[in-house]
Amino acid sequence: MLKITTLVENTAVRAKFRAEHGLSMLIEKDGETVLFDTGQTDALIHNAKLLGVDLSKIDKVILSHGHYDHVGGLKYLLDYTKPTIYAHPEIFRKRYSKLSDDGNLRYIGIEDREFFEKKGARFVLSEEPIEVAKGIWTSGFVKMTNDFESVDKNFVYEKDGELIKDEVEDDLSVFIEINGSLFVLFGCAHRGIINIMKQAESTFNKCILGFLGGTHLGPADEIQREKTIEALKEMDLRVMGPSHCTGLLMTSKMYCEFGDRVVFNNVGVITVVGG
Repeated sequence: MLKITTLVENTAVRAKFRAEHGLSMLIEKDGETVLFDTGQTDALIHNAKLLGVDLSKIDKVILSHGHYDHVGGLKYLLDYTKPTIYAHPEIFRKRYSKLSDDGNLRYIGIEDREFFEKKGARFVLSEEPIEVAKGIWTSGFVKMTNDFESVDKNFVYEKDGELIKDEVEDDLSVFIEINGSLFVLFGCAHRGIINIMKQAESTFNKCILGFLGGTHLGPADEIQREKTIEALKEMDLRVMGPSHCTGLLMTSKMYCEFGDRVVFNNVGVITVVGG
């Protein structure tokens, strides 16, 4: 059985939880526990305690990419546990988002590796897929294989004093083997949810039951949104839990298209697969 508890998300199902622009999901499968992303602030700690999650028992963390809203909660988590952290080698880029065409920038990256290691973090960085726990894999580097998904044009990073277009090569997802199929978790899916799921299918030669997580369809153009919907129709997934950067408008559109197969994946939602 696979159990996924959403600890951080932009919205919450109850007033006692803290919502924020960010994402964190706890994966429990066959006695293994893995945390995927940590949100933006200490909301992770607040919500985990309300949900009865023992943070001291989390010994494995997967980070989807080096943006503040997915890694910001890590420094608070390290006060409770010293986990092994799986991520892509490019996660520590100094990243910015263009606020306007006149060059105004907002920093959206994270602290450097030394900052976290001083607090007890142990990093395993790889471009290749890693089996973090039995049947729970990082995606590894995701190739761009279709003609409609693209990375947000406003992302840049600093290297040797220059600003370079950021293709978010460190964007990792989680592939979970369950009952002969796959379940996928996205952080922000900056490299495209269809690209990611097609790579999962080809890597494992298994069909996908569904997904939870950020799709980055909120800021995507209308062509990408429409073609993504059409591709999802062809995939015929059982569960779709668009979250975080999907936005309420696109999540509602997906619900109109797919009905009860769409899960509103808020803080406090528990999704069970294969039980």
